[in-house]
Amino acid sequence: GCEEPHQCLHIPYSEFLRSTGLTEEQGQLAWSLFCRTAYPWQQHCRLATELKDDDVWISTGDMEIDKCLGGGIRLGSMVEVVGESASGKTQLCIQLAISAQLPETYGGLDGDVIYISTEGPFPVHRLESMVYPLAHRVCGEDYANSVDPADFMHRIQVAEFESMETMFHAFDYKVPALLSTGNVRLMIVDSIAAHLRFNTGDDDTGQSPFAFYKERSESLVAMGAKFKRWANEYNCAFVFINQVTDMFTGDNGNGNGTPSANFRSRPGLSLPSRGNSTESDSSAELSFTGDMGTEFAAMATRKKAPALGAVWSNIIDTRIMMYQRR
Repeated sequence: GCEEPHQCLHIPYSEFLRSTGLTEEQGQLAWSLFCRTAYPWQQHCRLATELKDDDVWISTGDMEIDKCLGGGIRLGSMVEVVGESASGKTQLCIQLAISAQLPETYGGLDGDVIYISTEGPFPVHRLESMVYPLAHRVCGEDYANSVDPADFMHRIQVAEFESMETMFHAFDYKVPALLSTGNVRLMIVDSIAAHLRFNTGDDDTGQSPFAFYKERSESLVAMGAKFKRWANEYNCAFVFINQVTDMFTGDNGNGNGTPSANFRSRPGLSLPSRGNSTESDSSAELSFTGDMGTEFAAMATRKKAPALGAVWSNIIDTRIMMYQRR
């Protein structure tokens, strides 16, 4: 016999009817009740409006950028920041790392940060110099005068990796351990493309370029699935800095610098950068577009596109493309 409702669901329905002596109508009713008891799916369902009300955002530290993004960087999302060298990518991410730690009374999340660096030492001195200006702009002079940059640095877990193998090992073991504390609200990878861009076939493994890119695509898909799961499970945001690569088919053969169809197909946010500053002024040209359009023309005409290809583009939720006005 069945002692629990879910045990009845493990036997064939015909046997259930025969052993209970119920009619077809009674059996359907009983089976439905058992299903609702064993699998209370309605307890796990919510209205879309309720989900929207629960959205929590990390401010970028710039009101105009936050406005374009709908509030900032949403917890539970995967965001890419892409652009050429010196376009302000790292600067924006450092602002996010500070903003995520601000007290909740000032609109912050009072959370910890994981910062994975694959292109050199973590810019600790730059972060130290940015704490007071950002705190002053967001929280006011009284709070800014009371903060110690060291307190912010103590809440950033920094890991530096010089190879793809050590980076993936950290994603498999170190990162889950840090996220499981429940205090992390932001993870930054600077940059995701450093160890994944090229393979000439001349390395010690003798791996062909085709085999490398096939393996890379599989690794990106598996890695993206992990990050999406962790983002929702631990209620945090993932921000990835990406590099750009040269486009050889962007002009479609006509030489006019028109972006290719694949390049135009991704919605994104285009941010003109003034050197390494992400602070807004009256001349800032910030816009959100569904087809990239003229906002990406500055990068498109220089034949540049985000690295890692279409596989990575379909993993991320939001792309912020930055370029330096020339």
